[in-house]
Amino acid sequence: MVVRNQVIFLPLFALVLIGGSCRNNPVIIEPIKECEYPPGNRTFSWQVDTVGWFPSSIGGVWAFADDDAYLMGSIIQYDDQNNPEGYLGLHWNGERWGPDINGTVEEIRHVSNDVTGDSSYMVSVGNWSITPPKPALGEFDNTTKQWTGYQFETEGELRAVWTDGNGYVIAVGDNGMVYTKNSYQTPWVYSKAPTDFNLTHVDGVSDSEIYIQGFISLPGEPIYEQVWKFTGSEWYKLYDNQDTTGVPLYLENAMSPFNGGVSDVASYRCSDTDSLQLYIIGNESFLVTAAGQSLSYEVLNLSDRGLPLRQNQRTGLRVDFFTPNDVWIYGTRYNFYHWDGTGFAKMEIPGLPNDDSQFGFQKDMMKTPSGKVFLPTEVASQVYVVVQGTPKN
Repeated sequence: MVVRNQVIFLPLFALVLIGGSCRNNPVIIEPIKECEYPPGNRTFSWQVDTVGWFPSSIGGVWAFADDDAYLMGSIIQYDDQNNPEGYLGLHWNGERWGPDINGTVEEIRHVSNDVTGDSSYMVSVGNWSITPPKPALGEFDNTTKQWTGYQFETEGELRAVWTDGNGYVIAVGDNGMVYTKNSYQTPWVYSKAPTDFNLTHVDGVSDSEIYIQGFISLPGEPIYEQVWKFTGSEWYKLYDNQDTTGVPLYLENAMSPFNGGVSDVASYRCSDTDSLQLYIIGNESFLVTAAGQSLSYEVLNLSDRGLPLRQNQRTGLRVDFFTPNDVWIYGTRYNFYHWDGTGFAKMEIPGLPNDDSQFGFQKDMMKTPSGKVFLPTEVASQVYVVVQGTPKN
């Protein structure tokens, strides 16, 4: 059969023949590649547990399973005689938060500012208490239940940590400090980012594509922010509202340091299309997209997608990016919003303030393979709870 002077519409995976034999001249039309994700869950049974009383501070939570989670920080509780007791962490065993975290102060050797992990390995980063503070971290192997603590001599604190889930870990902190390890067994290696900003948030796609946010506060000047891309060997400054020369990301009103700048970043790459989605959260919040590793970006203000934080005069504080259809954005005054691929919905969590008048500090939400979430949050000055959300469906 020869096809002439007509158009034949065939299914995407079929052979389309134009001016030739179907046996000798097939042209295969590849399917359009597209990453598809189910909508993120919004229906949970909520549980709120008070874990730390004034003056506590919380580094974050990591859960190996629904009934095996670790909360790190400087945690104050009171005994039956109202005497304060301090802990570097608590363990959730499925029934209660207890102080048995399988390690001692000498083994853990730090106060946590952030924590991350994978199915069997956890890293908590922070400082060891001397003056001035020095960076420190602890590794925990959940198969052996053993801690390994490290203390470093670089000045400042480690503020954030991320892992690719396969042994690569990057920890960042004050004055542009960076510590990395390339596998579970290798030592930590110090390097310095090409900035003196304090690096406070880190998130990545792989060990060769990492996004880092930082700030600097100078006497008599506003707070300035930067966003960097780190490939493991090369640094690219994407955003800077102190020196905008040559930066590829222009974020509308956020470029003014008087408008609140940037407070968090989170990234995701669709492997089928090799396309980046990068959330940049702050006084104005944005979804940044790019093809491949291009530094040419398209920017969408999330107000145009229906996020009402700026409309309500609220600032974005944190973003947790599980999939492109499962994104949590936290705003000031306990404004929690969830994107499920079709729209933003405000998430009201029983047991947390919901009067839009209180302030509280949140850490990142952690989600287990079953879909259960753990969220540490402040409910009064230096008083903390952990929210657990169990999926209903």
